[in-house]
Amino acid sequence: MPPLVRDPTTGLDRLALAHLPTPLDPAPKLASALGLARLSVKREDLSGYALGGNKLRQLDFILAEALAAGADTLVTTAGSQSNFCRSLAGAAAKLGLSCHLHLRAATGTDLVGNLLLDEVLGATVTFTQVTDPWDSQIVQELSNIAAGYEQQGKKPFIIQLTGVSAATAIAGWMSGAAELMQDAEAGPGIPDVVISVCGSGLSLAGLALGFKHLSCPTRLIGISAQQPAARLKAWIVTAADAAATRLGLSCRLTPEDFDIVDSEIGPGYGKPSAASVAAVRLAGRTEGLLLDPIYTGKGLAGLQASLRSGLVRHEHSVIFVHSGGTPGLFAHADAFGTDRAA
Repeated sequence: MPPLVRDPTTGLDRLALAHLPTPLDPAPKLASALGLARLSVKREDLSGYALGGNKLRQLDFILAEALAAGADTLVTTAGSQSNFCRSLAGAAAKLGLSCHLHLRAATGTDLVGNLLLDEVLGATVTFTQVTDPWDSQIVQELSNIAAGYEQQGKKPFIIQLTGVSAATAIAGWMSGAAELMQDAEAGPGIPDVVISVCGSGLSLAGLALGFKHLSCPTRLIGISAQQPAARLKAWIVTAADAAATRLGLSCRLTPEDFDIVDSEIGPGYGKPSAASVAAVRLAGRTEGLLLDPIYTGKGLAGLQASLRSGLVRHEHSVIFVHSGGTPGLFAHADAFGTDRAA
C-alpha cells in the first residue's frame, strides 16, 4: 500500500498520488482580452497521472478509504466521457487494482477521448441507459455489478460522486482550497473571485466549504456544465453539510456563500456550445492554454457571461480553476467545424 499522508485541513488520511501543489500561473494576455484587472489560472490539468485534472485530489482521499477497506476492484459510474472515470482508471493502474466503469450510454459510446483512455488504462467498461446521475436505479446497478465481483471472490469498492462518495470527494477539495489560499498569499494576493466549472458540483462544494472554514473572503462562482442552478446549489449545500458533519466542523455552507451560473450549459451535458468553442480558441490563442469545449471551455464562457452580467467586475482579480479535461478537446473536433477563424 502506498504511504498515507494526514491532511492538515480535514484531518483525514489521503494518498499522495497527485502531484501537488499544482501551479498558479498568471494569464495577462487572456486577462487583457477579457478586460480583467488580473487573471491567474490554477493548473489542475498538471496534477499528475492519466493526463491530470481536478479529480486527482478527490481520488487521493477516496482511494485511501478503498485501500483501508481491503478493496481490489473499484466500481463507479458517470458519463461516458467522464474525467473522473478516466482518472480513476489511471489510479487503479498505478495501484494494481481492477476498475469497472459503468457509463451513461446517452453521452456517447464511440471509442474517442476519455473513453479511449479508459480502454488504454485497462478498465472494464459497461453502459447504463440511466441518464440522471442522481437516479436511484444507478445505485442498484452498481450494487449488482459489485455483487458479481463478490461471487468471484473479489473485494469491490463502490464509488459514486453523487452518492456514497460525495463527502470524501468534498474533503479532497477542502484541502485544495487551503492550497489555493497559500498560492495566492505567496503570489498575486487573495483574489476577489474564483471561477470553477461544475459537473457534479463536489469540487465547488469543497472549495466553498474550505473557504468558509478558513475565513477566506473570496467570492466563489461555479459555472454549471450540467445542472440548472437551483438544483445544483441545493445539492452542493446538502453534500457540503454531510461533509462538514463527518469532519466535525462548526461551519455550515449556505446558498448565499457562493453563486452558480447556468447560462452556459448550452445544448446539454457533454455537448459543446458555440460560446465554449470560442472560449477554447480564446484561451489557446492568448495563453497557449488548452481547454475543452464541454467543461473548461464552458467555464471560461461562464466567466465572460459573468463579466457581461456584472457578477464579476472588470476591476476584479480572478483565479480560474483549470480542472483538466483535455481529452474532451479531441473527442469533439467536429465542433470546431469548417468555420475556423483565420
